[in-house]
Amino acid sequence: MRKRWAFWVALPCLLAALTLQTAHGMHRVEASQTLQAVEARTVQVVALGRAPAQLLHANAVALERAAELDPGNVAVPIALGSQYLLMRAPEAAIEQYRRALRLEPRPEIYLNLGRAFLLQGDREKARRNFRLAARLSPSLRRQVPLGLLR
Repeated sequence: MRKRWAFWVALPCLLAALTLQTAHGMHRVEASQTLQAVEARTVQVVALGRAPAQLLHANAVALERAAELDPGNVAVPIALGSQYLLMRAPEAAIEQYRRALRLEPRPEIYLNLGRAFLLQGDREKARRNFRLAARLSPSLRRQVPLGLLR
């Protein structure tokens, strides 16, 4: 008798947990699809040599939504930081790259952080981040602007 009672008490909790987990999974899928679409659009316009401001702004808005849907996905703030770099908004890019570093430190984030500091005009902070990126991943040395690893 007690086992039946425990089953009926636990069943609604299990169903609620399953529903929440399914919703979370759907949010992650939506965030991933948004990220993929934004990256594809960005690669396409950059390859053409132009990146219209309204497209970059729309991409940033979409990525902010993706960040809300999947706050643990490090690729989202990295992509958002890149959008801000393309918009020539280094402060916003730095904020996003720092957010990405809190989620998962990666060498390419330090490289992009260096780019953002360089765009901001802070060569010393740029140099420190470029050096760290190159130390963590020597293959990134080729992407560092000349004279900024010394």
